[in-house]
Amino acid sequence: MGRILVIDDDPGVRDAFSMALEDTRYEVVSAEDGQKGLELARMYEPDLVLLDLKMPGMSGVETL
Repeated sequence: MGRILVIDDDPGVRDAFSMALEDTRYEVVSAEDGQKGLELARMYEPDLVLLDLKMPGMSGVETL
């Protein structure tokens, strides 16, 4: 089983990805912004990160 980190400022998008991915038995961790995403990435060491590029504050490009 893999771990996926979803970073998006839209809660609907985060929920949709989480529900779809959990149905395929992936462990899903989500964050509402780049800063929180970086913290979770360090903590959980995900196998894959799905990242929104246009977010307020720290953009997806800055997060990368």
